[in-house]
Amino acid sequence: MRRALTAVLAAVVTLCVCACAPAAESDPRPVTTAESELLAAMRFKNFDAGTRPFTTTVVEQGTSLHLNGWVDYASHTGYAAVTGEGFEPQALLWTADTVAIRPAAPDDAGLPVLPIPALSDQTWTSRTLQADASALDATLALIGNLGADRPENPLLVQQTGALWLREDEIDGTAVTVFAAPPSDEVVDADTLDPDESPLRLWLDESGLLRRAQVRQSDFWYDIDFGLDPGPALAVTTDG
Repeated sequence: MRRALTAVLAAVVTLCVCACAPAAESDPRPVTTAESELLAAMRFKNFDAGTRPFTTTVVEQGTSLHLNGWVDYASHTGYAAVTGEGFEPQALLWTADTVAIRPAAPDDAGLPVLPIPALSDQTWTSRTLQADASALDATLALIGNLGADRPENPLLVQQTGALWLREDEIDGTAVTVFAAPPSDEVVDADTLDPDESPLRLWLDESGLLRRAQVRQSDFWYDIDFGLDPGPALAVTTDG
């Protein structure tokens, strides 16, 4: 889990977005063997789910941007409607290395209109994804890295300092909140401060991710994931 996220988190924590304070922790402790196995399978659970709906809000150059869309971990593609006060609605499409935007109003549910227009459509404006220079891009990179095609090593999850924080609830579903390992280094988890990790994960009993909370500077913001399966995100280059 950490190796795919470390570079993204290094960019995320240097940027500033809208924020909310995390709920107070109980008594954080190192994860148990069973909990480390749950965390180790989290990214594969996301990948296995195919396409997941998500919502989040990012502040980019002083403008609050609300994103409502899907991320398809099988095709490594994300697609979202982007709205905000005083901001022209856009559709946003991204992969591991590219971001494309086009003027487009969301549908009645606030989601981007399907099917996705071909990338040859002249209304798309494309650029390279720059996670180290943009709060928006850092968020897109992080969302994309929350899925992987195989489980992680649960022993490494324990050795690098994953922490149990508390039990919680999202929309009536019981979840467990964890602090992800702060780095790839082996540490003594008993000495860790939970604030050393910039990423917190809300997992249900099956290990499915319901919320990721990310720290940027001194603030935290939420990326919420829904349960309804989203559409496969097919992108074509021809009109």
